[in-house]
Amino acid sequence: MQGTPRRETQGAAWSGPFVAGVVSLLFYAALFLVPLIGGFVALLSPLPLVRELALGRPALAAWGWVLVVLVGAALVWPSHWLVLAATGYLLVTVWPAVSVEIWQRRSWPTGRWLAVLTLGAWALASVVAVALLGPNKVAEKLPQLVVQWVQDHNQAARLWGLGESDLLQAAATMAGYLAPFLVAVYVMGAGLLLWSKLPLLGFVHGRESFLVYASEEWLPLGFVAGGLGWVFAPGAGGWLAANLFACVLALYFVHGTAIILTYLGPRWGSSRWVRMAVVVLGIQVPIAFVYAGLGLLDSFVKLRPAPNNEGSSS
Repeated sequence: MQGTPRRETQGAAWSGPFVAGVVSLLFYAALFLVPLIGGFVALLSPLPLVRELALGRPALAAWGWVLVVLVGAALVWPSHWLVLAATGYLLVTVWPAVSVEIWQRRSWPTGRWLAVLTLGAWALASVVAVALLGPNKVAEKLPQLVVQWVQDHNQAARLWGLGESDLLQAAATMAGYLAPFLVAVYVMGAGLLLWSKLPLLGFVHGRESFLVYASEEWLPLGFVAGGLGWVFAPGAGGWLAANLFACVLALYFVHGTAIILTYLGPRWGSSRWVRMAVVVLGIQVPIAFVYAGLGLLDSFVKLRPAPNNEGSSS
């Protein structure tokens, strides 16, 4: 009689991580299987893994077997698409959960955690691109591949309002050149969503207000290195630096958004709809640089009043 509860406990301990891995894989698969909205659904894929951490179980038990299956499939049936699928799962699902686990063990400020998450995704995406395309041609081949893919999927491109051929080719070329940056920003979005859910899962992290968010103090070094490398470094070096520079600007964009919401006050700055409006306004290209400039400047000269802990997280 005493052995039955023990077997049930062992079964639950085994099935919990397995189910979490399956759910995370289903959320991630929506990125490829569900048009448009699938990109938003996939942002939820790290949540089942982080929940395992909240329950005191290692997240590795949940995502490890999924990654082994994806990598094994890529080895058995050699295909760039399977390699990209495995890399995408590692970046979008596993890396945010692992970053939370590292954050749990270290006393990092939120800005450092988000910088590590974003720049880590940039580094991994860049390494995979170089490995697949070669270090000498990656800056030229990647835009060409994206342009070719968009030309083969004109119907999908029209859904995004890119029906004109010249505009379509220019946007595809830019997206291909900045592909590691776009991947890193997507992973950053998954991290920001995770940050808002951590208190609900019982984590200490994520309880501070987004209004007091500040960038990592060493981030200006990335700004200088990326900017100078983009201007002066040739070939793949300039490509890497340009993507690094864009990632740093994206992190400062988050910082600048927090500054603007601070001046709107706790009542308006904590409103979900107000935040959405501020972000939608900020992603317009000229205004986005203003947001990023505010974040950069605030790293040297404090632009906002004393921190106010009122309001919810991100």
